[in-house]
Amino acid sequence: MILRHLRGMRMGQSLKTGRRAVFDLVTAGTPNYGPMRMALYDLAPSLVVCSGKLRRGLYGAYDASLETIVIERALPYDLKKCTLVHELAHWVYDDDSRPPYGRRREREARMLTARTLVDTKRYAQAECMYDGSAYNIARELGLCEEVIRDYQCLVLPQICRARTLVRTK
Repeated sequence: MILRHLRGMRMGQSLKTGRRAVFDLVTAGTPNYGPMRMALYDLAPSLVVCSGKLRRGLYGAYDASLETIVIERALPYDLKKCTLVHELAHWVYDDDSRPPYGRRREREARMLTARTLVDTKRYAQAECMYDGSAYNIARELGLCEEVIRDYQCLVLPQICRARTLVRTK
């Protein structure tokens, strides 16, 4: 069914639209690392996703020229999941992360990752339980702390701003 949906896209649709459809399908629900990688084999056959040894402090990387995502092999699964979604966001934007777009695209990828992985209701419950502690919220939701911090810094202010605009109208 998923493949039929993607094959049914009009010929005129852009590469980014097709990639975003794949991203949305792969990350729907509560995604896990293994099933996401397996789904990508069918949904995005030109995209190579592999694991390997990356330099210290680097969890993942996307190379647009090779259309390849590499995830650090030694990471725990929750961190691999967050990293894969983040690198898929770079793939959606066809991002080579070179200036002048590097910083802006990194922020966009981080926002898309946080929006995708953080369930708003579960986050609200965990925030109340743990008094806003990103570390504890991340453990509760099965995510990495960086994604929770991005949600708190990049996504929540937009949600609050949108609610304020609705109330004032």
